[in-house]
Amino acid sequence: MGKSGFFSIKPNITDQPQGLPYDSFFGGAIPGGNKCAYQLAKEAITKGDPFLLPKPLSYLKAEIKSAALSIWQDNWANGETGRSTHDIVPRVSNKPVGWKREEIMFVTGHGPFPSYLLRFNLRTHDNCSCGEKGDPVHYATKCPFTLSWHFQAPKVSLKLQWLKNILTNNISRTRLRLLMRFICDENNLIVEDNN
Repeated sequence: MGKSGFFSIKPNITDQPQGLPYDSFFGGAIPGGNKCAYQLAKEAITKGDPFLLPKPLSYLKAEIKSAALSIWQDNWANGETGRSTHDIVPRVSNKPVGWKREEIMFVTGHGPFPSYLLRFNLRTHDNCSCGEKGDPVHYATKCPFTLSWHFQAPKVSLKLQWLKNILTNNISRTRLRLLMRFICDENNLIVEDNN
């Protein structure tokens, strides 16, 4: 069919309201399996039942992870425990914060501090050997037994920012780790006898 043949059937194709059926192009003679495929495709479009493709496993894993993180974040934001840590790390994540053991003890207040040990009745008081309350900030700023590792004492309103600055400065983090190692190793010197 030459150019003139194409122009002679063009009006027939464009004038059809829904176009020509597939088999019109072959004059009703669709080769073997193609006719069957065409018929099945046509039935699927016109009579087929809609169905849902299952979502890929990666999508489901991502949805579960997102839901779990959302629940965890809600519990973390509205919980009653861990508030000192929450102030520094308000968003939950599967990635660790990168703190060493000593830094975790200092931030959480869990460790050889009299104020912590009193909560579990392992001490009868929460005083340091110097007579003041033995909490992490005391040992980092005021205690005469830890003078070599002291940081400048923060104002009460800036305590949170002070702690964040320590944890983001490598030199301060090193000093904090040395302080905590001293407190752990020399606990009998800095914690008043439990009498």
